[in-house]
Amino acid sequence: MRSTTLIGGALLAASSLCLGQAVHEMKKPVAGKPMASTEMMKPASEMSKLSGLIGNWQCAGKTFASPMGPEHATEGTVSVHNELGGRWQVSHYKEKKTAQNTMPLEADEYWGYDSAEKKWDRIAIDGWGGWSNGEAKDWEGNSITWMSEGVMMGAKGKYRDTFTKKNDREVLYKGQVQGSDGKWADAWETTCKKK
Repeated sequence: MRSTTLIGGALLAASSLCLGQAVHEMKKPVAGKPMASTEMMKPASEMSKLSGLIGNWQCAGKTFASPMGPEHATEGTVSVHNELGGRWQVSHYKEKKTAQNTMPLEADEYWGYDSAEKKWDRIAIDGWGGWSNGEAKDWEGNSITWMSEGVMMGAKGKYRDTFTKKNDREVLYKGQVQGSDGKWADAWETTCKKK
């Protein structure tokens, strides 16, 4: 019994040492600048650039012809809000099932800003089992372009998605897929208007 207690004590001491080391590593300066713990807890100030997207949107557009099917019109809704202390903006997109769109898409996206790397991060997942992760440098005027890699309909691919704010109540979203020849092909386009 004593050896079990000694082993348990040794494991507890080792885990405490590891935790202490991890906390010490987190407090190390980033790029020569010490980071206070309260600073680490705040969302990046750049997240305020997304505040105009918060709310509910009505969308209409089309998915272009591809090996996955013919071109067809799409209708859907998007709800956008901040999560996890304002560090991530989350959108939930849901298409309406119609005679033309028999396999409506449902997807979630997470947008956040990486202060250390000075870039935007994006994670997308959908109801067909697809996913992608990517990044963007920053907004260029009213547009942000994401370069991502992931899986769509069971196939790995590279994607380029551009979101353009037409005004405070209208956003255009264009998605492209890179072919095996390296060329970009339009995959979908939708315009969302704030309700």
